[in-house]
Formats: sequence, C-alpha cells, structure tokens
Amino acid sequence: MRGVASVLIAGGLGVAGWAGLTDRVPFAQAQPGALRPIAAYAPATGAVAALDADTDAERRARLNARLQIMVKEGAGARLTDSRPPSRRPHAEARRASGDARIAPVAERRAAEASFAAPSFNPSAATASRRTGGYVAPTLDLKSPPRIPDNDLECLTQAVYYEARNESESGQAAVAEVVLNRSRHRAYPKDVCQVVYQRNSRTCQFTFTCDGSIGRRPVNAVAWARAERIAREVYEGRSASQLPKTSVNYHANYVRPSWGRRLERVRQIGAHIFYGSPLNGASTPGAWEGEPAPAPRLLFVRNEALDRAYALLTAKADAGASAENATAPVGS
Repeated sequence: MRGVASVLIAGGLGVAGWAGLTDRVPFAQAQPGALRPIAAYAPATGAVAALDADTDAERRARLNARLQIMVKEGAGARLTDSRPPSRRPHAEARRASGDARIAPVAERRAAEASFAAPSFNPSAATASRRTGGYVAPTLDLKSPPRIPDNDLECLTQAVYYEARNESESGQAAVAEVVLNRSRHRAYPKDVCQVVYQRNSRTCQFTFTCDGSIGRRPVNAVAWARAERIAREVYEGRSASQLPKTSVNYHANYVRPSWGRRLERVRQIGAHIFYGSPLNGASTPGAWEGEPAPAPRLLFVRNEALDRAYALLTAKADAGASAENATAPVGS
C-alpha cells in the first residue's frame, strides 16, 4: 500500500507541475486549415509572443530565394562543402612538414657542390641492355682522358661513378682505397694520377675509360653527397674502415684472378675489399712507370793523366833512341 501511495503522490505532483507550466506558456488550439501559432516565452520579461509556423514548402522557397541572391552577389562559395576532416590529421601534418623539409634539403645539398659535375654528352649516350650476367665493358685506351687538376674533384668522381648507389660507408671505403694507393710506393703519388691510371691493357678505375663520364646526366644530389664524403675522407674527418694496405677492391658480381692472391678484408655493400698480398705475391694494378734508361759510359779528360801519359811516352822515346845509338853498325 505504501508503494502505491508513493506512486500516486508522485503522479499528482507531476500533473500539478505540468498544469502550472501550461498556465505560464499557453498553447494554442490547432484549427483545421489554419497556421498553428506557436507561443515563445521570454524568461527575462515574462512576455509571451506567438509565432506562425511555416510549412516545409514555404521554408524551402525562402531558402532558395536567399541562395539565388547569394549566388548573384558572388557569395555562393560559402555554401560549398568543406573538406572532410582526415582520419589521421597528425600523420598528414607530419607528411606535409616532411615534404616541406625534403625539397629545401635536396636543393641545399645540390648547391653545396664545389665542383661542376661532368656535363652530359648525348653523342656518348648508348642504350646498353644487360641480357643476363656480367658484361665486360668496352675500354677505350687510345683516347686521352681529360684529367682534372684538383685531387678532391678526382676523388669525388671516383666516389660517384664507382659507388653512388652504395651506402655512405661504402662510398667512403672507395675513397679510402684511392688515398691508400696515393700513399703506397707501388702507385702514383698524385690522387688524380691514381684515379686515371692506365696501361696498354686496362685502366684501374673503369669509369675513366669505358665512357661512363658524360653517358648520362649526373644526379645533382648524389654528386653533392659524393663530394661531401670525399672531402671528409680526404681531410681525415671520416673514421677509417680499411687498413692502410687495402688498395684493391671489386664488385661482388665479378671474379678477378688476382682476388685469390690477396687478403680479403671485408665486404661493404656490393664491393669486396682486399689487403696485403699473400705468400709474397705482387700487388695488382701496381704503377708501371717508364723504364729507366740504360747507363751510359762517360769519359772525362783529366789533365794529370795527360801529363803522366806524355811523360811516360817521352821516356820511352828517349830509351829507344839511346838503344839505337849504341848498337853496332851492320849487325
């Protein structure tokens, strides 16, 4: 009984409250065929204003009229739908900021190059297709190469054409081999002479005699990176990766005969680096200088020898004359 009484009391309070609210904001009775006025109550003043409710057709007509006016006034763009928000706004923000950083860095690296890259020579461009396996390049050992007059430029060329597709450590290792050769007694002392060293059979760095220079346009970013790495190794600001005796290397897709005669040091990327010769073998690629001329016999005239010879000759002549004078006549 107590529960039923509580429900009745709560229901009565609710009806009383609803009745009080309807007393303050009266609702108009709907009449057929007429607009239904809606009462709007203003709490600040306590006033009640009746508003006429429009039909859906009337509201659409007014909206269309406003749209036409805005289009004529050039304000129609405001009604275009905005771009939907990305599901990954932070990822897009990072990507946009990353793209903004990459372009200036690439341009800055290209502008940092101190030496002009070799120019592209369309006449030297050849369509080379590898059908499978390693194809030995065609070497031109008769045409004299254009040798730069700066060691750092030659070192940059060696790094770019020999290892531009390698990692920075692989490119630095190639630069180390070039410098090790310039300090080795069996190779030229000049860096450019080391890079462009050749003989009647081959050239030590293939790019200098197989037409690689000028065959394709040089990538500016890769060229600037090659110069930076070459400069760091040349100036001793790069940590050494190879021993001082490492003066030879080759790509992992070739098998030179001299590889068995040298100590294998390590492999970095696609290049295998070697050290000292084994069992007293010779160092491949050693400098073949001009043969020394045969020694010539030099005759130097000495006045003392001339006087001694004259004195001996005079004594011999005097002795012969005395012997002839004492000899008997007719004997």
